[in-house]
Amino acid sequence: MAFTYGTDEWEQAYRQMVRERLENVPKPYVMGAPEWVAEFEKLIQEDDDYKQVAKNWEGTVVIHILASEAIGLDRDIYMYLDLWHGDCRSARLVPQDVGENADFVLTGEYERWQMVLRKELDVVKAMMQGKVKLKGSLPMIVRYVKASIRLVDLAAQIDTRFHPDMDEKESEEFKAWFGELQAKFGI
Repeated sequence: MAFTYGTDEWEQAYRQMVRERLENVPKPYVMGAPEWVAEFEKLIQEDDDYKQVAKNWEGTVVIHILASEAIGLDRDIYMYLDLWHGDCRSARLVPQDVGENADFVLTGEYERWQMVLRKELDVVKAMMQGKVKLKGSLPMIVRYVKASIRLVDLAAQIDTRFHPDMDEKESEEFKAWFGELQAKFGI
């Protein structure tokens, strides 16, 4: 059964799916998987440093990971963060139309995001160099650069597994599961 994003039914089913994944999927979590996104949400919500540097920030931010056949991602992924005055009201995988309409959309190839999480690429410099594309107000991002950096620091704390680290069987299983997830939740 497919759910319609924005409905209570979608939200309840999504939360249930995440709870089950958190209970049954061992760490490290695959970057971009719902359990990874849930872990990111929790870290943001519990971080006093983020609360301080983002106390005046408000807006939605999307981490947009481009599809990559090489690693088995046949569709783009949109990780939506609803950030409000130092809090993360929610973090979800969302449908394309929702993701593209966020206040700020940071778009990059999977490999770029992997480099950001491994601290091999500074996300602010990556935006300036065009390695990560920004849709939204660059002056606003610069104004809250400490909040942006703290978000990256928190994401880097997650025990993360990347698609290229999977063997062929794991990759095929994940791709099949993710396809079902996309169909069920429209993401």
